[in-house]
Amino acid sequence: MESLFYRNYLKYLRNEFYIAQSEIADFLYCSISTYSKMEQGKKEISFKDFETVIHFYEKKNKRYSFCFDKNKKKEAKDLIRKCIIAFVYRSQKEILDELESYLSDPSNLHSYAFFETKLIEMIYDYFADLPFQERLPFMLEHMNLYDHTDQSLIYDLHGLSKLRAYDQSAIECFQSAKALSVLVNIPGWLGLIDYHLIITYLQSMNPVKAFPLFEECSREFQTAGAHRRILNLRFNQAQCFLKLGLFEEADQIHINLLQTYDQVDTDRFVAIISVNYSWSQFLQKNYANAIKLCQKALALHSQFPDLYITLSYSFYQLDEPEKALSVIADFRTQERTDPRSKMVMKFLDVLESYLLEYGPAFEHLANQLLPLLTEWKDLEIDLLIYQMLIDYHKAKQNEHALCDIQDKMIQFLLKE
Repeated sequence: MESLFYRNYLKYLRNEFYIAQSEIADFLYCSISTYSKMEQGKKEISFKDFETVIHFYEKKNKRYSFCFDKNKKKEAKDLIRKCIIAFVYRSQKEILDELESYLSDPSNLHSYAFFETKLIEMIYDYFADLPFQERLPFMLEHMNLYDHTDQSLIYDLHGLSKLRAYDQSAIECFQSAKALSVLVNIPGWLGLIDYHLIITYLQSMNPVKAFPLFEECSREFQTAGAHRRILNLRFNQAQCFLKLGLFEEADQIHINLLQTYDQVDTDRFVAIISVNYSWSQFLQKNYANAIKLCQKALALHSQFPDLYITLSYSFYQLDEPEKALSVIADFRTQERTDPRSKMVMKFLDVLESYLLEYGPAFEHLANQLLPLLTEWKDLEIDLLIYQMLIDYHKAKQNEHALCDIQDKMIQFLLKE
């Protein structure tokens, strides 16, 4: 394992310092071919050779120094384990100062804990809500240098990066993380990976796959005492019931969560529950209740863009088009640029053109949006658009177009 570390670390250094193999070979009094074989793993690197090359770099750059303290590796591994525990308990922010302190010490990076420290850098970025995805290729390239604990975490973070991009191959990453987690004795870690799988299945509108994971996940969180995670799991269980058409079960969870929200020291959780509960009421055509819940979420500063779908379409269904148009105008002035908000805006453009009776524009925008929704299944707005198109063609008495759109709607429902 030490030889594996030597060659990977030295190869990293050579690329970082833009040093030719010939220069290092001269310093070692060996041929370029011999040094090349060392980097390729075809020839063992002795500690003496490793130490000599390190001294070469230290002479090259006075600011560079390697720490030969082997305890550094254990310190890094202990910190990674501590990070996973914080992740399970949703206390990531509480560990940021400790991570900053660790990363500010250059002797941690350039040591036997180099690869673990690179992982800690990525963990810090993720916990601090900074871009972390660009660090993933390095971790994946050097997976053979990480133990099962590290590998499980790397695959989980890889899955989360894909989940953010609505890439369903996230499932494969989480499954790899789960397989490795069996070898990792950290209470709640398997549950957290299952939780991420649940979110992925729900995002891809596959509640049947998500449903059986709830029991195991809940048991893991209960055993670990991860109460914050249990609340989040209940929230997602309500989402699962919604997608399965079990409205009564979903609403009961929403009501219970709203009654116990003070266990979480933030209005954000109440806003999230209100958003989800409003969608449940919307699907049940309880439009007035859906509007009240949306307004509650907005009063709690919710930024979830789907709220504006529920609000505007509910006002439309209650025959209050001016209020619906006002909601659309409000969202447009926010000039949001994230991908989900852009999709929401496309729907609002469709609804606006329908309410303003811009016939050709409405039909064009609606037909343009429908194919895009295959990548955004969890928006669940396909049927809303189909219904508007049906109402539009009925009003126009365009029987041919009406039959065509009804056929497309039937095909969509059969696929579901």
